[in-house]
Amino acid sequence: MKPTIKQLDDLKTKIVKARAAKTLTNAELGRMSCVHPSQVARICEGGFKTFSHNVVQVCKALDVTVPRLEPKQGGMAPEWAQAMSSMRRIWDQTPEGAQVIKRILDAIADLQARAD
Repeated sequence: MKPTIKQLDDLKTKIVKARAAKTLTNAELGRMSCVHPSQVARICEGGFKTFSHNVVQVCKALDVTVPRLEPKQGGMAPEWAQAMSSMRRIWDQTPEGAQVIKRILDAIADLQARAD
């Protein structure tokens, strides 16, 4: 799922405002977010097209909320749409968070397989 141009523009604006309010250097923000200062500079200048892990980490360090990306649900079974909605509610939009959800779902699948 890709963010819309409006979502990108809104997030870029929020990042610029938050960074100006906190008066952090690239190095300081990099240490806070665990992102290399060169990547921090690129992100803070609006040089991104997706909500990558680094973008999310910089946003967290700046207390900026990253918008949730909603998939198109045309033709999707209602039950699957509900399951996806529940997963999106618990996902913190980081790769690590996705891995935690995957491990939980895999464990449930293993338990179901043993019960059969």
